[in-house]
Amino acid sequence: MTNDPPETPDHDTPTARVERTPRRFSFAWFVPLGAIILAAVLAFQALREKGVTITIAFPEAHGLAADDAVFYRGLRIGEVTDIRLAPDLEGVVVEARIRRDAAVVAVEGARFWIVRPEISLRKISGLDTLLGSRYIALDPGPAGAPPARVFVGLDEGPRVGNPPPGALAIRVNATRRNAVSVGSPVFYRDVVVGRVRSYALADDATGVMIDLEIDPPYTALVREKSRFWNVSGFGVDFGIFSGLSVRADSLEAVITGGIAFATPSNKRMGDPVARGHIFELAEKPDEDWLKWHPTISIAPTGDQ
Repeated sequence: MTNDPPETPDHDTPTARVERTPRRFSFAWFVPLGAIILAAVLAFQALREKGVTITIAFPEAHGLAADDAVFYRGLRIGEVTDIRLAPDLEGVVVEARIRRDAAVVAVEGARFWIVRPEISLRKISGLDTLLGSRYIALDPGPAGAPPARVFVGLDEGPRVGNPPPGALAIRVNATRRNAVSVGSPVFYRDVVVGRVRSYALADDATGVMIDLEIDPPYTALVREKSRFWNVSGFGVDFGIFSGLSVRADSLEAVITGGIAFATPSNKRMGDPVARGHIFELAEKPDEDWLKWHPTISIAPTGDQ
């Protein structure tokens, strides 16, 4: 056995060598990166613009449908997302989404109603919905009120604004409402000095409670012995000897309904009444009431 000498490397044989080349920046990377950034921006905007969802209970839908608008001061601030029957079948439940930048209107005390065509002797409104879709209008709650998400809607839009400072709120009890409605005038010597704010059945259903608002310049006219009567429409009286007589009030009262009052002369008029005082409403005035001519100073009202 012979020992072979160790092999010596052949310097002429090529060997492999791995070299690392530096990576080059590619503009193609902008495509997926841009898509990710765009998706994030769109998601953020969608979340920001989603707004808040509120629920409003209405007695009737009045043709309202999903995607109908929510308006405030003529500006679209949201839309109806869903409408369904209430669980007790006594009304409908409307879900609406309010834009986030307008969410400040959704606070306690806010009032919502469905705008629809309404034509009567006293009011013409909602004609823009006669051929188009219905929409929800609102009156925001007081400033600083806490946010709210559940509301009870009005059956019709409010017709009388907030009472002016110094107005006198009183009530008259009647056997029937007759033609009196919200906004009907209150007369003193055929001059409008106030209006009807609301009415409702008495707690025992034996009559009607009618709340009145007397404007500030005329509050001194209402005294403890003042008498109120209904001036809505006209009446017909017949007697064997007197024959047929027709009693009609002013055209405004015939059309809109209304309430009038008179105050007795000076020493018999009593003191001015406080807020919430209650009077009885007569069907027609006594002849003596129409002869009362008290002297009462009222605040100046300017040119009429």
